Amino acid sequence: MVEVKDITFSYGKHSILKGISFSAEPGDCVGILGNNGVGKSTLITCMNSIRKPDDGSVLINGKSIFEMSRLELARNVAYVAQKNELSQTTVYDAILLGRKPYMTWSMNCADYALCDEMMERIGMTDFKLRNINELSGGEVQKVMLARAFVQQPKLLLLDEPTSNLDPRNQYEMMKLVRQMALEQGISVLVVIHDLNLALRYCNRFLFIKDGSVYDYGDGSVVTEKALRDVYGINASLVIHDNKKFAIIK
Repeated sequence: MVEVKDITFSYGKHSILKGISFSAEPGDCVGILGNNGVGKSTLITCMNSIRKPDDGSVLINGKSIFEMSRLELARNVAYVAQKNELSQTTVYDAILLGRKPYMTWSMNCADYALCDEMMERIGMTDFKLRNINELSGGEVQKVMLARAFVQQPKLLLLDEPTSNLDPRNQYEMMKLVRQMALEQGISVLVVIHDLNLALRYCNRFLFIKDGSVYDYGDGSVVTEKALRDVYGINASLVIHDNKKFAIIK
C-alpha cells in the first residue's frame, strides 16, 4: 500500500503543493488530473525523492521512502519521465538496466527471460539490437516503460507516458499499464491529460487544483462539476458500453 501524507513543496516563496494526502492499493491505477502548473509532475518527483518535499511523508507498506537507501528505493519505486535522455545503447540493454537494483555479480537467466517477455509485450522484439537513438519518441517511451516494469517496483510513477504516441499506441500502452498493475500488484500513478484515456484505464482519480487535492476517489468523483471547477471547461459525461466518456462542449 502507498500512502501520501500532507506533502508540501515550495519553490522559494512560491507554494506548489499544499498538504497533498491520498492512498493507493496494489493494482490501483491512479490518474492525476488538473491543469498545467498545478503541481502534478512536482508531486510524483517528490514521491521518488528526486525532489525533497518541505513536509510530509510517502510510505510504501508502512516505510518512508525518505528512509530507504538508494538501492531499496530503486527496488520499490520506478519512474518514467515525460522526456528521457539516453546514452548510446541498444534497446535490449536499455530495458535490461531495469534489473540493475537486483544485480549481484552479473545478470542471470531469469533477468534475461523477464526482459525478453517485456520486449514481446510492448511489440519491440524486432528492435532488440537497434540503437535507442534511432527510435522515435513514442518507441523510446515504450522502452522506458518496459524498463520500469522489469524493475518490478511496488510503485510506478508515470509523467504523461502517452504524450508522444499516436491514438492506437496510447490505448495499447495504457492497457498494458493496467494489466501489469493488476498482474504484479503495482500501485501506478499517472499524470495524464486525456480525460477519456484516464476514464478508460484508471480506477482511481486524483484531482489537483491550485496545489491542493480537489477530490480523490473512484470514477464517481469524475463529474461535470469537477471538470468545470478543476479545468474550467463545460463537458457532458455519457455512458457507453458501461464506460464513462467526457464530451467537451
